[in-house]
Amino acid sequence: MKPFLAVVSGGLIAASVAAGAAHAQTDAPSDPQAGTVFGYKLNIALRGWIAPTYDGSKHVGPAPGGSLAVTKPSDFDFFAAPDDAASFSVLNTRHFSLGVAASVREYRGNKNELEGMRSIGWSIQGGGYLNYWPTPWLRMHAEALKGLTSQSGLQVNTSVDAVAQPGRWRLAAGPRFGWGDDKFNNTYFGVTPAEAIASPRIANPYVARAGAHFAGLEASAEYKWRRQWRLTFDARYHRLLGDDANSPLVRQLGAPDQFSVSTGVRVMLPN
Repeated sequence: MKPFLAVVSGGLIAASVAAGAAHAQTDAPSDPQAGTVFGYKLNIALRGWIAPTYDGSKHVGPAPGGSLAVTKPSDFDFFAAPDDAASFSVLNTRHFSLGVAASVREYRGNKNELEGMRSIGWSIQGGGYLNYWPTPWLRMHAEALKGLTSQSGLQVNTSVDAVAQPGRWRLAAGPRFGWGDDKFNNTYFGVTPAEAIASPRIANPYVARAGAHFAGLEASAEYKWRRQWRLTFDARYHRLLGDDANSPLVRQLGAPDQFSVSTGVRVMLPN
């Protein structure tokens, strides 16, 4: 699935869509508040993805992505994993943060191998998140998201990231696990009787019940190219599980192993 993500985190306000050799330089000292508007600056990010064309697809393709953000300079390097949902913190302590979360699942059409299936529109999801930092280099994250448009299912995503910052690099990696309720799993992996009749490839209806959605790994890297320029890299692997993996949409038409990679750049303006 090509990621589609809105990000709002700790003073950061952004909207991000993903459908989808630098030289070292000594940074000149400068006032971090210079060029701000009421203490904020504009962040622009561009990213290119190679990702499955939909959740469970065996086909991958390129997709462009981008984002605009308004953030305080001090929040420019705040760590957020590439697969985090949007978040706005309402409580922050040394080890914990929690707040509201939001995300968007992209449109799934009904062409090619999905002929006969219903199309699923862009789905806005809302809910909450929790971060726990037991040490400065380890982050545990959980988010629960309820579909508000196109589907009304509940999705729960969890992750653990080990974070390191050697020199100009910030590296992060760790396991992922996702769960969906009946409505979520059946929306994206179920087959109705009408769809089975209309599909030239799937003969029988299928009901995807609540349970594990995926398990996987994510690794990301960000390079501090210049004071307000960052080069970003991400690699992701998800293995679909349970009823989702056993769906004919996956067994007959797609694949349970989902890989995606991306690279991009983000910059804070004015420099």
